[in-house]
Amino acid sequence: MANSKLNPLPRLGIKLLPGGILDYVQTEDRKFIRYGYWEKGDKGTVIILPGRTEYIEKYNTVIQEFLDRNFSVLCIDWRGQGLSQRPHGRIDIGHVKNFFEYQMDLETILENLKDTLDNRPKILFSHSMGGCIGLRYLLRDNTFKCSIFSAPLWGLPVSEFTISILIPIFNLAISMGLGLVAYPYKIDGFNILTKPFEKNVLTKNLEFYNEMRDNLLIDPRLGLGPPTLYWIKALNDELFKLSKMPPPEIPQLTFMGDSDKVISKKAIESRMARTPLGELKILTNSMHEVFFETSEIKEEIWEEVDKFLNKIFPN
Repeated sequence: MANSKLNPLPRLGIKLLPGGILDYVQTEDRKFIRYGYWEKGDKGTVIILPGRTEYIEKYNTVIQEFLDRNFSVLCIDWRGQGLSQRPHGRIDIGHVKNFFEYQMDLETILENLKDTLDNRPKILFSHSMGGCIGLRYLLRDNTFKCSIFSAPLWGLPVSEFTISILIPIFNLAISMGLGLVAYPYKIDGFNILTKPFEKNVLTKNLEFYNEMRDNLLIDPRLGLGPPTLYWIKALNDELFKLSKMPPPEIPQLTFMGDSDKVISKKAIESRMARTPLGELKILTNSMHEVFFETSEIKEEIWEEVDKFLNKIFPN
């Protein structure tokens, strides 16, 4: 199992959803990746792919909603965040050299749990960066029944002109050995500790925001600093490749907040417009964390999720 420095349990005070298993798998490049698994009936398994800076325990309420609907749930901590292995042991940077590393994380966990997961249909649920990783995986694996995307990161909220200037600069810096330098990105896990709720760009749900802040105070290991130049280059390369690819041929439900400033809304609208089996739901007065927004927005979301899943899994 994982080496002695890794423990799948967060520190005392972080809410743990009962009935699950927290453990590690090791990838072929020898990274220890944490996952959580909750068994519930044989209707299907929802596989949750979190976004950048996130961790399994953040999704307690989402996991419980799916359990209440008689779905089993699997959730993952990506390499470099949560309680998975960190690059050079650092929690102050988000780092990969290639986004395929995340594919390796997901593939290893699914293979490790193959005997359990192959007994029932699989549903992909992904948020933000997880939506980028999940889209790529669906184009590589045709065993999923359907997919739910939450504010997927299919494009950056900056102009192509800005990207055309920044990426060559980053490439030059990387060639000079500065790939691990962190870009002073305005949205990261630690930022919650210093940014007042009134100025945040994630949610209008004060209770949720305070809980995320408390979690980082209780267990700073769950936090994550800004992305490295390597990470940003890897993301840009992946977004460019994905923009040229066709949609997965399974039913897809995508949620997007009309006030989201974290991802490119245009990229989501463009992809969903060429997705014959896709539905796009734009949520009024919602920011980036659509599944952790105000109670009214969450109620609207779960009504749409129920309609979507009931078509695919009729009683």
